Amino acid sequence: MSTISEVKERTDIVALVSEHVQLAKAGKNYKGLCPFHGEKHGSFFVFPDRQTWHCFGACGAGGDAFSFVMKRENVDFGGALQILADRAGIALKRYSQSSSQEDDEKDRLLAALETAAEYYRSLLLTSDSAHKAREYVALRSIHLDSSAAEEFRIGYSPSGWTSLKDMLLSRGYAEQELLDAGLLTQREDGRTYDRFRDRLMFPIFESSGKVIGFGARALGDLQPKYLNSPQSRVFDKSQVLYGIHRAKAAARRADRIILVEGYTDVIQAHQNGWENVVAPMGTSLTEHHAGMISRITRNIYLALDADEAGVAAAMKTIRETAGRLSTALGQRTVMEFGPKGRQDVRSVLDADIRIIVLPQGQDPDEILSKAPEAWSQLVSNAVPYVDFYVDTLVRSTDTSSARGKRDLLAACEPIIGEIEDPMERSRFYARLSRALEISERDLSVELLSMEKQRTRNGGTRTAVRTGAGIRRSSSATEEYCLWLLLNNPDWKEHVDGLEADLFETTENRRIYEAWCSSADREEVRASLDAPLVEHLDFLLSKSFPPGVPSDHETQQRALNECILRLQERHTRRQQFLIETTLQRERQELGIDAELAILERTGIASNARLHEIFLLKNRRRREKRG
Repeated sequence: MSTISEVKERTDIVALVSEHVQLAKAGKNYKGLCPFHGEKHGSFFVFPDRQTWHCFGACGAGGDAFSFVMKRENVDFGGALQILADRAGIALKRYSQSSSQEDDEKDRLLAALETAAEYYRSLLLTSDSAHKAREYVALRSIHLDSSAAEEFRIGYSPSGWTSLKDMLLSRGYAEQELLDAGLLTQREDGRTYDRFRDRLMFPIFESSGKVIGFGARALGDLQPKYLNSPQSRVFDKSQVLYGIHRAKAAARRADRIILVEGYTDVIQAHQNGWENVVAPMGTSLTEHHAGMISRITRNIYLALDADEAGVAAAMKTIRETAGRLSTALGQRTVMEFGPKGRQDVRSVLDADIRIIVLPQGQDPDEILSKAPEAWSQLVSNAVPYVDFYVDTLVRSTDTSSARGKRDLLAACEPIIGEIEDPMERSRFYARLSRALEISERDLSVELLSMEKQRTRNGGTRTAVRTGAGIRRSSSATEEYCLWLLLNNPDWKEHVDGLEADLFETTENRRIYEAWCSSADREEVRASLDAPLVEHLDFLLSKSFPPGVPSDHETQQRALNECILRLQERHTRRQQFLIETTLQRERQELGIDAELAILERTGIASNARLHEIFLLKNRRRREKRG
């Protein structure tokens, strides 16, 4: 993660702006008086879901946390980064020639981990001492010569205290390097020994395929049973999905990713042709995981035991997972019809989250090894997470009494706030109504009563996600667009319609501006401050759709698609500006002023959207043709 991304992760724009502007809730957003020009009626909006702000009044300014601080404090990007980093408690790197030395040191750690993986792999295949490990692998029906086993490079760590250490020292690695890579452990007296001994070894790969750590399973009575590499300069389990290096391409092709729990679950799935399967590293799904998934697909399947003993833990997992995925995956606009045909535009979760309901006591590994067709059926029968949530609660709650019904409703409250889609909400209420054997009308009344009671007791009517539950990463479309441009510096004549204002994030906008005025990538790099150089390297190292053809024509089509998406997003934002202006003018000047503004701006905005849709449809037909 780049320094800029880390600062964004820890910056909540609502909290930041609230330090300077008195904000009031306005639907899902916040509204206040613009701090950059004088006004009597608030036209300054903050959008928590996108972590952006915009003034729809005289100044028309807008952007993200960086641009707010730059404008407020009259500093450049580097100054804004320093202010936000200090605020978030992040120590910025000191950029100097030592950066290349740090990169070299990191490369040596990765090389040591790669050598260790090869060593463990060869022992599993050839060593007599690895017979227990081979028996365990065979018991799990994993074939050591299968392409999946080869790709995941399962290995065996010997029982000796310094076997790996001695081998790596003989290869020229320093003891401190092996400690830094998490391969050795140090005693209180300063002596070191192999961290992993007599264990089945599972190399852990980053998305590009580099070994960054290990997961290990004890084969005897050794404790703990499962052991991971420690946090290090190259390994952070909260940012890794096991199997992602092999699953991302398959998940994009299938437009679906499946999350399971264990290493062998993943390997068994891949061995049986389910290459879109991954697993968190012994943790719940983190915000970083959700961001990684959001760049691959919007269809996420979670494999869970429907009769899991810890129902509360399972429900907590679903709520947290759905919340993090919803913020990472973003939202789409839907039209909701209210009384007398009134139309209301709402933003809803742009994703499909489903639960694969596993038979009691069985895990994916076992199902796939014994009956692959049964696994296929389970995936086909995966249920929307809301349905699973309600059904599990109904099974675990006595709903024969009024007290039991209220307890169930109270348990459902946390997830009700996550349901933005009116169709999904209606289906959720219908399901609850049937489960509780009460009418939907009575159900709505009871929920409203509970909400009012919570408000009287000091709660809030609508929870605002802050902290870890907010998407702060750059737009994937912006990043892909820049990646294409940075890899094609001579495309200046191919960016018709692409303007700097289409980039919502300040760092992406600055890099685009540098690209426009530079002859090649090195000129871009030379024109940027150190933090932006880091973001540039982050963009260039990203794994965008694998197999992106290198031919000019195909990449040009991809760029055109990116430009269209950015234009559409910008036009929709302008429509919001129009609607906001109309509301204010109606209050101040009446209906005539509203109609005048609509005629001047609304028709043009709708016409532009219509043009974009026509162009997108034409390109889709060209692709099919």
